Amino acid sequence: MKIKNKQDLFHRISKEYQELYGERLDSLYIYGSAITDDFDASTSDINVAIIIDDLQLKSLIPARDLIKKLGKKGVSSPLFLSRDYIKTSLDTFPIEFLDIKSNHKTLFGDDFFSEINFDPSDLRLQAERELKGKLLLLRLSFLENIQKKKYILSVIKKSIKSILPILKAILKFTNSEIPENSFSIIKATEQNLDFDLPGLVQAFYYSKQKKIRSKTNKIVEFYQLYVIEVDKLSRFVDKYQIS
Repeated sequence: MKIKNKQDLFHRISKEYQELYGERLDSLYIYGSAITDDFDASTSDINVAIIIDDLQLKSLIPARDLIKKLGKKGVSSPLFLSRDYIKTSLDTFPIEFLDIKSNHKTLFGDDFFSEINFDPSDLRLQAERELKGKLLLLRLSFLENIQKKKYILSVIKKSIKSILPILKAILKFTNSEIPENSFSIIKATEQNLDFDLPGLVQAFYYSKQKKIRSKTNKIVEFYQLYVIEVDKLSRFVDKYQIS
């Protein structure tokens, strides 16, 4: 689905959910690439976060038809949250909430995400867990699909998107500013950690390309470099001491 006019769509999202939930709607946000220059109108989705007080399923069911209708316009299913859930989950999902906080636009209500803060130790611990988990999956995917170029490329594209929020966490707990767009996040990480990450840069470029002409053996060589860099990040985070 090609998104023709983001601002018109933002207005529609806000209007529709306000009409649906009325006074029960606390606040409404757009987050992710939709509000950065990473946005691609032909492939990117619009990510929505909604804060309401009642997260019981009976309160969410009325949104089913609206979710389906907006989905046809490139709007993802909303992330339904409550203020209490966010406050009590900052130690569990700090990377996910930092990812929202770092790139969001308030369409309705107070900007609650701008008020939340993170314990650097929680960010470091989740970053370590996520990176080590991705290493296991990257190695397994490689061994099982070494001759499948398309599959290997799809693994690279998916993994770099999930690694970018981890880089934000690394920048945060090392007391660095988090840039707005993905390429700048990778370059800021290189500068802050004082080592190069050419594999992550190339993986980001791959994620933007619809057709990649590189031969299978070249992709396999690159994949090995990519895994080495993810391992390098993992080792850095594992040894990093929060002051």
